[in-house]
Amino acid sequence: MAKIFVLLQGDLQRMKKYNILAAGFIVALLWVATMHFLDTALVDALFVTLLFVDLVSMPAIMVAVSLFYEKQEGALQAMLVSPIRHSDYVWSKIFANGFSALLTVAILYAYAHFVRGFQANLVLLVATALLASGFHTLVGLLLTYGARDFTGMLMRYMVYAFVFMIPVLIDHTGLVDNYWFTLVLSACPPRAVLVLLDSSVGELNWGQTWYGLIYLVVVGTVLFRMAVHRFGTFAEKEMGV
Repeated sequence: MAKIFVLLQGDLQRMKKYNILAAGFIVALLWVATMHFLDTALVDALFVTLLFVDLVSMPAIMVAVSLFYEKQEGALQAMLVSPIRHSDYVWSKIFANGFSALLTVAILYAYAHFVRGFQANLVLLVATALLASGFHTLVGLLLTYGARDFTGMLMRYMVYAFVFMIPVLIDHTGLVDNYWFTLVLSACPPRAVLVLLDSSVGELNWGQTWYGLIYLVVVGTVLFRMAVHRFGTFAEKEMGV
């Protein structure tokens, strides 16, 4: 655990140095500005939509940026000869992005609650933010492993978004009202995130809540094992070993 804490400190310092945290903060302020100029009646739905987009996209992109900066710094090469386990490295990425996700949640909720009178189940909201951020950090790692550069990773993520995120948003807005379409989307990771967000800001649906929690934990565990297993190969390839 001590090694993870050391790695986490380094990750947070790099995120600050390369303005990754600042970028997340600016995006959160843009979400606040979006809510500010819309009617109060729309805040509930917009809060969920904006936070959903942020939690599904930002962790994946931010971890990719971090990895490519580490490649330039030679940090990946140091990892190959250090006594730090690859699982510790992956955990540090999850925790670092979790910290950023909590900052975003805090900014959005502070505005929505104190300015617009918005209410939410904070325990479930925080749990959802951490699970969604951790899950999509792992998605970002796996997409980055197979990309030649950051542009390549973004192209891979765009495919992920078009296949999984956008259909879930379309279903959530009610543009498509089809039982089978909704059922198929239950296999999509963003669907699990969205149902948890809905439960955290509205009436608690235990069935949907357990589905979302179990999905993110079980599938996330599989992705974690894949991310740890493939990290060594990725680092060796990037450093030309």
